[in-house]
Amino acid sequence: MRNFTKNILKHSLYTYFLCCFLVISNNINAQTNNSNSKPNIVFEKTSHDYGVIFAGDNGEVVFKFKNEGKSPLIINNVVASCGCTSPKWSKDPVMPQQSGEIKITYNTNIISDIKRSITVSTNDLDKPRIVLILTGKVIRREH
Repeated sequence: MRNFTKNILKHSLYTYFLCCFLVISNNINAQTNNSNSKPNIVFEKTSHDYGVIFAGDNGEVVFKFKNEGKSPLIINNVVASCGCTSPKWSKDPVMPQQSGEIKITYNTNIISDIKRSITVSTNDLDKPRIVLILTGKVIRREH
């Protein structure tokens, strides 16, 4: 009877460890698959130089991006560094391999150097925040 109990205990331990091994390896595979299926935002460019422009000129620029990941990309928020810069973007998710854009309008009625940043917040785990940069100079139009 003692050997029988020992054998059952031994087989129970083997079964327990085998189950633990299977559960752990399954979790590792699930994590690997999840990391491969995340969104991936890739901008065509992350800065724009207006150069020298005149007061009242068009201050609009479009930053284009693509979701090169395998799950929907969400632009959570876009925040400009000052009130002279106004961002617009779609609140809809950008599906894998699809493109989107963020339209920025700078108020060119302000005569000064342009040194502004726009922070884009996303659900891309590798790039949760991307900073877009605007540079240039607005001068007064001489009559």
